[in-house]
Amino acid sequence: MKFHLLRNCLIIFSIITLYIKPLRAQEFKIAQSDFNYNYSNTSIHKIIGDEPGAFYVIKFYSNNYYIEKLDSNLNLVHEEFISQNEGLKSFSFEAAVLFHNELYVFSSRQKLQETILYYQILDKESLIPSTERIEITTVKHIKGNWPEFHFTLSREKTKLLLNYRIKVSLSKVQFNEFYVFDKDLEVVWKKQDSFDYKGIGPRDNYYVVDEIGNVSILSLLKRESIFDVFREIKNVYLIHRYTHNGETFLEYPITFPDRYIRDLKVIADADGGLICAGLYSEILRSGIKGSFFFKIHPHDGRIYDNYSYEFEPQFLEQLIKAGEPTMSDNELMSYVLTDMVLRKNGHVVLIAEQFFNQSYNTYNNLIVIDYDNSGTVYWNKVIQKRQNFDTRAIDTNKLLPEQYREYLQETGHIDYTYENYCSYALMAAPDQNYIMIFYNDNIKNLSQNEKTLNFNHPKRSYICALTIDEYGNISKQSLLPWKKKAMYPTPVRYYDTLKNTIIIPAFRGRKYNYYKISVN
Repeated sequence: MKFHLLRNCLIIFSIITLYIKPLRAQEFKIAQSDFNYNYSNTSIHKIIGDEPGAFYVIKFYSNNYYIEKLDSNLNLVHEEFISQNEGLKSFSFEAAVLFHNELYVFSSRQKLQETILYYQILDKESLIPSTERIEITTVKHIKGNWPEFHFTLSREKTKLLLNYRIKVSLSKVQFNEFYVFDKDLEVVWKKQDSFDYKGIGPRDNYYVVDEIGNVSILSLLKRESIFDVFREIKNVYLIHRYTHNGETFLEYPITFPDRYIRDLKVIADADGGLICAGLYSEILRSGIKGSFFFKIHPHDGRIYDNYSYEFEPQFLEQLIKAGEPTMSDNELMSYVLTDMVLRKNGHVVLIAEQFFNQSYNTYNNLIVIDYDNSGTVYWNKVIQKRQNFDTRAIDTNKLLPEQYREYLQETGHIDYTYENYCSYALMAAPDQNYIMIFYNDNIKNLSQNEKTLNFNHPKRSYICALTIDEYGNISKQSLLPWKKKAMYPTPVRYYDTLKNTIIIPAFRGRKYNYYKISVN
């Protein structure tokens, strides 16, 4: 009997060791580019794409746009002015993308009653246009309103979404047109539509296009107000979704009758469906009570795997031990969603960051939640960063602190009066199950045994590389200790190459360089 029991235990142990691998220290390769200088009036600095041996950057200074080519070590190879004039004709720069190994620049020309959108292909060596301006579409103005263009690449960069919208406030109508492009800007599908709206209509749009060509638009339709307490419908998000090459259109108003939605994110899955997750609070509460999760089916459009999860007391205790205050009734304070990524095993990782509206002890701690394939919480973790985020400087830019990271990522904006060394960079290669989070930390924390010190300046600091594997195991490694006269990377601004590599620029006034961090 004892023999059989021992044998069964050994078999179970062998099976477990086959599927649970120990969390090993990652091997990093770090490359640092040479120093370079921005002009004093540079306001945009954004890496728009990469290919083997080259990176491409868009910059705006001296009232003009420029494109730069960098080598594999991110040193400058060539810069070229993007002309926006042809004789007496003037054009407005709209976007530049690297798509299926071609470098495209999009521009528009506004006439009295219409706007024309064009594209050109740039030679990747000289960065000079190799084609004339080619017209994509002509948009007629509606009652003095002109189009607002948006460009979105799919996660794997196999599809490009071009869309515009015209919102006619007096008539309460919004007009839309969508183009989904494949290689060589071949049109997969296009569609025009319009809809009536109430109030100020959909706003804060977030666009998603997947590798199949499905398009989803997440909009905030109705903000929370004091009157919502007495109404069945609370604050409302809206998802517009186009599938089957634009032939199927479905609309999803997202609201809870007895809760407030505090934040919501959407991502595409590998099969053409949509994954949605967010944070909620109870009525008459301003904090965060828990998270929710649901999916939208790729074929019939139904909502399924629909769950909500209240934060457990054990989870909240982790934040209290980290020194972060919580509200009464077990609610978190001021958390916003910052990332949601799909992993190779089908799990979804949701990350939210803390933002206190004060100039000291803002913490910026992270909560990380892993949902399994059925939408059940598999694990959740607290990442203690304890950073001091000076919100007063951000307020001068009319940005909320929680908007700053996304604003930098989308626009490439540079503000020399304010340098932020907080927040984090995320490495989440699609073919992996783990994630890596990079952030600045106080160098004294490397030798501290008990008390964790706050971080507020790059001097005497290091980059912490934190790995979370598919089971929620965490390991930390120190990277890039501070050196005298060295530029220091700011993970709030980074570029994801979709491999096990990220690029983090370092700025100080007009001086900058790049750090390329790769994981073997």
